[in-house]
Amino acid sequence: MRKNEYNSLQEFIEEYDGKEYKDHQSFMGIEFTYHGIYYRMCAEPLYFGDGHGHMLPVDLPTLPDGRKGRYDVVIVHWKDKWFGECDYKLIGWYADLDDVLKNCKIEGHPFAEVIMDDETEIIGKD
Repeated sequence: MRKNEYNSLQEFIEEYDGKEYKDHQSFMGIEFTYHGIYYRMCAEPLYFGDGHGHMLPVDLPTLPDGRKGRYDVVIVHWKDKWFGECDYKLIGWYADLDDVLKNCKIEGHPFAEVIMDDETEIIGKD
C-alpha cells in the first residue's frame, strides 16, 4: 500500500518552491520518513543543531559555485521519542529546490525519487 501523499512531483514543488499558488499552500519545511529514517528539508532554516543538543543561529553558507545555500536536508536523530529532544546530521546545503531535487542523495537516490517513493511517509509540514 502506498504511504506517500504526493501524486506528482509537481505537487511537491508547488508546496516548497517559495512561490504562491492559488491551489496550494506554500511551506518552508517538510519532515518525512524513508526506510525508517526521519529526514527534514527546510528552506532558509533559522537554527541548526550543533551536535550536542543545542540550537544555534544559521549563517547560510556559500556553496562551491558561489551561490548561497538556501535549503538544507538533514537526518533527524531523536533522543527519546519523535518530537522530543533531537540532533541533526547534515546531508547537504542546496541553492534552490531544483538543486535539492537533482543533487541531494539519500541512500544513493536523488531526492526527487525519494520524495515520490511509495514508502516515503510525510510526517509534518511547516
